[in-house]
Amino acid sequence: MSKQLEIVKGKKADQKLSKEQKRFNTLVKKIKALRAQIPQVKALDLELRQLGDKRIVPSEKNYIGAFREWLFALHNSSFKSKLSKKEQGKFAVIMQEEITVLLQHEFLHEDQELRSLFSEYEDNGRSFEEVEAEKEEFEKIIAKHMFKNMFGLDIEPEDIDNPEKMQEKLAEKRAQFEAEEQARAEEKASRKKSDSAIAAEAKREEAALAVKKTTRQIYFDLVRHFHPDKEPDETLRAEKTELMKQITGAYDADDHLQLLELQMTMLADRENVFADFDDAQLKYFNASLQQQAQELEEEIYFSSPEGNGNRYAMFYDSNQAAILRNIERHVQKQKNAIKQIKRNQELIREERNFKDFVRSYEFEEEDELPF
Repeated sequence: MSKQLEIVKGKKADQKLSKEQKRFNTLVKKIKALRAQIPQVKALDLELRQLGDKRIVPSEKNYIGAFREWLFALHNSSFKSKLSKKEQGKFAVIMQEEITVLLQHEFLHEDQELRSLFSEYEDNGRSFEEVEAEKEEFEKIIAKHMFKNMFGLDIEPEDIDNPEKMQEKLAEKRAQFEAEEQARAEEKASRKKSDSAIAAEAKREEAALAVKKTTRQIYFDLVRHFHPDKEPDETLRAEKTELMKQITGAYDADDHLQLLELQMTMLADRENVFADFDDAQLKYFNASLQQQAQELEEEIYFSSPEGNGNRYAMFYDSNQAAILRNIERHVQKQKNAIKQIKRNQELIREERNFKDFVRSYEFEEEDELPF
């Protein structure tokens, strides 16, 4: 952090920094760190996508292919007929669930052989589409009750597939909420304020005015020095035009800190004007910095794999070397799983092993493939 942007002493030479002065220094450090983090996160996100496409996708395809072969090996086993009636029922459920997992994967979603196999093991011979449609309808009913219980929103199951209808319902609820909030605010404002409340409000307004006035002074100070219209040199005029874009953009966005940084970077002889603020004024300014820090944190989140929907988000780390380790560890895990699948295919060539597999198989609440 530039020393110019750090409050290093109190109002008097021997006075310690106040709470708000310390908070100013902390927030300036935080904002600078967050700004530096954004391009790093974006770069790592892009690298993760490229590495994922190059390393993870091929290993996943190999694993999914091996798992598909395993299911067909089970299906084609001559030992199925030697299972008891109860075991045959369990085997059918095993196959149905495992095939469902594969068909839900993007690599095999349209695999017609698997779809036919699914119908063969489904109790009523229904197709995969029919079973999934039934699940979807049930999930819509659950969603209807959730929206009602959590948000007081009345929707019909069919509304969930209609984005326009959902937006309309949400807009109605939002308008209702805002009207209620407005009514509460008006009712609160209509109450007679105490003298202390009036004085506190006046103090807050005075502090806000002081910050805005100082910001405006900085803006005009920068404009006087860097306005391109009075610059005869064409190259310098182009440079000043770019600087003015930054200056005007920061002013329009009420980015007080960036204006202060621009002033102190471009006009090194200027003092940190905010160091002279009293605590009430600095508190208002710090509230603006806190909001700025929160907005930067949000930008970082939505630039990160977790926030932007990167399919490889589970392998992300803020350290590049750790990302590489995570990916290679996963690739090796898939290779080991393929070896195990091959061994299992060999084992079920024996009747005893085949029957042991069916008997010992344990159903999970959620059958998911790795990744």
